[in-house]
Amino acid sequence: MPGIFGFTKENQTVSIESVQNSMMLFPSFKKDDLFEDEFIAASRVHLNKIGEKSSPTQKNDLLVWVEGEAYNHVELASCFGYKEGLSFSECLLFVYQNNLLDDFLNKLDGYFCAAIYDKEKKQVKLISDRYGMRMLYWYWYKGKFAWSSEVKGILATGNIDKAIDSTSFDCFMELGHLLGEKTWFEHIKLIKPATVITLDLQKNVVTQYHYWAWSEISPSSLSFDDAVDELGKRFIKAVERRFNPKEMVGITLSGGLDSRAILAAIEHLYPDYKGCAFTFGIEGCDDIAIAKQVVSQSNWSHKEYHFSEKNWFKPRFEQIWNTDGLKDMMHMHGCEFVGDIAKSIDVNLNGYLGDAIFGGSYFKNGNHLNQRINESIVEKYYRTTLDESFQSDFYDINHIDPYLFMSRGRRFINMGIVNTLVSIEQRTPFFDNQCVELIYSLPDEYRENNKLYSTMLHRFFPKYFKTIIWQQTGKPAGITYNENVISRYLGKISRRLKVILGMKSTQSYTDYNRWIRSPEVSEYLFSILDAETAEYKAITNDDLLKRYFIPHLKSKAYNKSSQVLRAATVEIYLKLLKEKLNY
Repeated sequence: MPGIFGFTKENQTVSIESVQNSMMLFPSFKKDDLFEDEFIAASRVHLNKIGEKSSPTQKNDLLVWVEGEAYNHVELASCFGYKEGLSFSECLLFVYQNNLLDDFLNKLDGYFCAAIYDKEKKQVKLISDRYGMRMLYWYWYKGKFAWSSEVKGILATGNIDKAIDSTSFDCFMELGHLLGEKTWFEHIKLIKPATVITLDLQKNVVTQYHYWAWSEISPSSLSFDDAVDELGKRFIKAVERRFNPKEMVGITLSGGLDSRAILAAIEHLYPDYKGCAFTFGIEGCDDIAIAKQVVSQSNWSHKEYHFSEKNWFKPRFEQIWNTDGLKDMMHMHGCEFVGDIAKSIDVNLNGYLGDAIFGGSYFKNGNHLNQRINESIVEKYYRTTLDESFQSDFYDINHIDPYLFMSRGRRFINMGIVNTLVSIEQRTPFFDNQCVELIYSLPDEYRENNKLYSTMLHRFFPKYFKTIIWQQTGKPAGITYNENVISRYLGKISRRLKVILGMKSTQSYTDYNRWIRSPEVSEYLFSILDAETAEYKAITNDDLLKRYFIPHLKSKAYNKSSQVLRAATVEIYLKLLKEKLNY
């Protein structure tokens, strides 16, 4: 994704222009002015659709670069004493100058990353948003400091150690994503959520701390019924903060609840608004059918995009580079169509993790309710405790979700959002601070079996949820049933038989199991996964062709498409590193 970048200049052999060029993935990106003094060089590349139109914002010896936006900085003006008309970056400079930065960040609701340079104090500060969803990577090794919204921006700087992290491969192959702060490189890390990292240029010391923690959310005594009402009001307000009818805003609409809830909230706020909704999937899938039914109840237009075995594979090579090899290509759903969607909208309102926050989908069979995350729980979810950040007091709250948001949510699902940021900006109403704070002040039992969420949807948006089904269950939200062991077993057999017989399932919007068996794709996979010539042999002794792809091709009943495409992601990324950066 585009964004901010910079580095310290001591012993530097690469120009800031070279780093900027590495971030210019598309000619449509806008380059901001380059900044250099004797200590640092920095700038930004961006879409020029939201937020600051140019950077840095400067006042005397203070400079700030911001990528992204905040949603409540105007509301906070009276609390911190600045004028309501200030831009977000001007607010950051004001609170920094008045020693109010931590208090301000603690209350800030936004989707951003930022860098502040204090020339007088000779300090650089890197800042992540509360949930760390706007990616910012940083490097600190042997006195060299660099930062970038993309890993490639750091790799393009000079005099850095590019050693591969030996643990990343196994983690990626096991889970399909990395955990914690990890990237493919030992010394390049992802900034933690709600964090300020400070480089003291004079002392050559780096420190970091959290400016907010989940423990700040106190338990609430709200009844279930009152919680439903309060959640509905806060959700509508969250959408209102992120929606401007004068902007080109749209929704990628699925057969789920979350994107539909956003559309319903927009209609509640602006009944006459005529927006654009987009749905992708295989022709005739449930997602498209349900989305059509939803849109038919509104003033919105709808466009559908179809996956097929002919159009999904090669467009994703570019996206592997765009996401620095951190997004499994199997889950880049819809990236093929983002360029066309961007002709109609600048901003997508995204239902990111609504099912997990509001619906409690991270609970497993009612287990781990009202518990703090611990080693045993992490092992049950991930089969590894490679990332030990769950021990941090940042997660001192009796709910398991916050850690899962920062691991699976941030490192896997959020990378799908990052994948689109080369063309379309994203806003995520379900991560509104007031909504999140309400949800995690309540007992987990309120959300169990989607009870709180579905009740709210029926009460506030009945037109869209009383009768229109939910793709996950085939029934409207709120109608639940418990499958017995025999039913689940018969369902599994039925699904397996459909695969063997080559029957298309309408419930799924993709068919990777069959698609990677097509001659064109399988031939390519054979060539790149051949252990004799593959780049991945530098990081593993495993033969990925023999272990995953050949067994997959031998039987239609044997589905290793996840592992095959993870292996392909790694190999394609390593080849691109060699091609583009002579790695």
